Amino acid sequence: MFRCGHASLTHHLTVSLPLIRLLYASRATTGTSYAALLGIMDHAQEKNSAAAVTGMLCYGSGQFLQALEGDRQTVSELYHRIAPDRRHTQCQLIAVVEIDARAFAEWSMKVVNWEDGGAARRQSMLETDTGSSEFNPSAMTAVQADAFLHHLAQREREMAGE
Repeated sequence: MFRCGHASLTHHLTVSLPLIRLLYASRATTGTSYAALLGIMDHAQEKNSAAAVTGMLCYGSGQFLQALEGDRQTVSELYHRIAPDRRHTQCQLIAVVEIDARAFAEWSMKVVNWEDGGAARRQSMLETDTGSSEFNPSAMTAVQADAFLHHLAQREREMAGE
């Protein structure tokens, strides 16, 4: 509330924080399985939907590559809760970029098992985007990880439409 002489003005500012996309890689701890990830996904979908967070998590060869999208503060807080989780180790922040539009808008959290279905097409995509035939997110550059997740999302959309 601001006071100007005898008049009082109430001023409410609605600040819209920029949208960001955060990418990180990590290694699964022993005992973390794809089935466990599906349980995590159910919980994450509910929480992320309420917080207006979208994203994709790719799991394969005991490694994770995840993209989170939303307003800067919400995504930052979420990442700081995820990073110390005991179900993974060696959490590496790959990139944080401001975005104009979400790449994973239809998913509050999409989980993709790298080793499940469409292996030849996914392998080709990985080699095109990263120059490697091995799924190793911690070795990807920010550009490679972003391109790979965008292409993987497109493939998931195509498979859903088939």
